[in-house]
Amino acid sequence: MALWAASAMQPTFVVLTDLSEPVEVALKYATRLASELAGQLVLLNVYQDPLLEPESAMMTMPLVMESRQQVKAALAQRAKLLPVPAEVVVSTESLEATITELVHRYHPLAFVLGREHPETLLDRLLPHQAAPVLQAACYPVLLVPDCWRDTQLPSRLAVAADEDTFWLTTPSMALGTLMARLRPTTTVVHVAPHDGPSHAEVGLQSVRRTCLFGVLTNNSLYEVRGESPVDGILHAADELHADMLVVMARPHTFLGGLFHRSVTARLLRCSSRPVLVLPTTN
Repeated sequence: MALWAASAMQPTFVVLTDLSEPVEVALKYATRLASELAGQLVLLNVYQDPLLEPESAMMTMPLVMESRQQVKAALAQRAKLLPVPAEVVVSTESLEATITELVHRYHPLAFVLGREHPETLLDRLLPHQAAPVLQAACYPVLLVPDCWRDTQLPSRLAVAADEDTFWLTTPSMALGTLMARLRPTTTVVHVAPHDGPSHAEVGLQSVRRTCLFGVLTNNSLYEVRGESPVDGILHAADELHADMLVVMARPHTFLGGLFHRSVTARLLRCSSRPVLVLPTTN
């Protein structure tokens, strides 16, 4: 792993990059957030992970080293052009080991990923290691789709909440610094069956209890009836003209393949706007 000198005290966003155009969109988004906090970026490339790139095992060592140096040089050049301080990390360790070291060194506010269509960086990472990493590190993940072209800071949040109470992890709560700076208008979105009692108030109270999104009143609640959770949340985000969707990740959803069938995972794959995933505790 190659690390450049860094300040662990600065607000930090770690951008997982493969130098593709979708990641460039995510990088620009993360740059705006870091700039708002006078923070820094870490450009992370996990190089030649055999779980993700099994064909790379056929490369000879000289070719591996040459290619690795090219990646490092390209990232270093990109980092120099950014308007905020940026460090470069090129790792040959597993993603999980790399994330563990970065968490220890930087305590980042979030890990930032790009998403392209049809195959996404998320789709490549999650089935193998990203879900266990999230379970172990419990750090927020921000996914930015390549179709997102808004250059403004997020100002209208749609926070999805169900009827189950939750508490945010300490790293999730650390985003309070960013939220206090952004001061976005926040609406809590709850999807309920067409018939039966509403439990939207439980979700509103859980979100309000985090104190992460400013003052929330009963007028901050938006309930959708009779739609699937994913469709209802996306529909509400459209109706609210939200420029960021916030979802909660339950600890149990990271076990095995459950994450890939969860509402959170489907929103990550379908949302046309940036999605911030906040790990929770029971």
